[in-house]
Amino acid sequence: MGKNKSIFISAGDISGDIHAANLIKSIKKDSNYRVYAIGGNQLKKVADEFIKDIVNINGFGFFPIKQVFILKKIFKAVKRYLIERNVDKVILVDYYGFNIHVAKLAHELKIPVYYFVTPQVWASRKYRIKNIAKYVDIAFPILPFEKPMYEKENVKAFFEGNPLVDLVPNVTEKKDEDTKREVCIGLFAGSRKNTIKRHLPVILDTVKILKEKINAKFVLFSVDNFEQNVPDYITVRKGNDFGEREKIDVALCPSGTVSLENALMGIPMVVMYKLSWANYLLARMIVQVKYITLANILLNKELIPECIQHKATAANLAKNILNVLGKEKYDSIKKELLKFRQQLGPEGVYDRVAKRILEDNI
Repeated sequence: MGKNKSIFISAGDISGDIHAANLIKSIKKDSNYRVYAIGGNQLKKVADEFIKDIVNINGFGFFPIKQVFILKKIFKAVKRYLIERNVDKVILVDYYGFNIHVAKLAHELKIPVYYFVTPQVWASRKYRIKNIAKYVDIAFPILPFEKPMYEKENVKAFFEGNPLVDLVPNVTEKKDEDTKREVCIGLFAGSRKNTIKRHLPVILDTVKILKEKINAKFVLFSVDNFEQNVPDYITVRKGNDFGEREKIDVALCPSGTVSLENALMGIPMVVMYKLSWANYLLARMIVQVKYITLANILLNKELIPECIQHKATAANLAKNILNVLGKEKYDSIKKELLKFRQQLGPEGVYDRVAKRILEDNI
């Protein structure tokens, strides 16, 4: 009787952890693979053995020195598991800085490597695709234009859709409602502590300006461990409650996953982003795209207003939100966003990716 087959999976941030956990659920529907994982709270629930929590290290962008030492220890634990457990397949989810080292190790051990939610190499550091080509057997990009980029580098790639279409409800256009009711403005500061620390004060100042200009209620959508004090005229909703999010009329949010979720729900928004000045200057040197919001990138125009770094002031954000709320502009943005889902593929993404991985016999 042969040994039980096993999978090692690695995800390093909150959204990657969610995607990884859902992929494992799909894999377990049709197989008896034993799953070893590093990730966060979601992978912890579905893995047979959870090795280390890497998500809550709160690594971001260019790793602080103290995080490097922690990640080196985790990498040693991963190496031990891959060798001692004789792992059959390795799945990586985003988080290039750490996962590319795991890919190299697995490749050296002759373990097939699958990269789900591939890094956005088209946005910055295009050289990274060369390393992915060296060490990854199959890539699963989640944006339609990424597949040919990987194929050009001789990487076997499949676009099975963007997994957010499985998670974000398909919202149809609402009928005209009473225009005298309060406008509901959704606020999103981010998911990482450093991002929240930079964004929240500006968001609170923006709300102060808006309160004086329009009849509105404000809902802050936050991570589960959010502990910041906010004024009592702002309602805090912890966790990713799409039912509550459907009620908002306009959002103020960072770029990244949350902006794509809002786009899929047809929610007009203003996108903001602030980095430390050192990271901002470094990012300016390596970022190679005109826009930072995925909806704008895919549409190749600034449908969603972007307020980045020095433009992310309370006065400017409030001005842009009021502009978006103008009826003609609002209706135009909403109508275009409600068509946006079609570009990202049909539902069933996790199941299709799981099937590809399980059927692959490298």
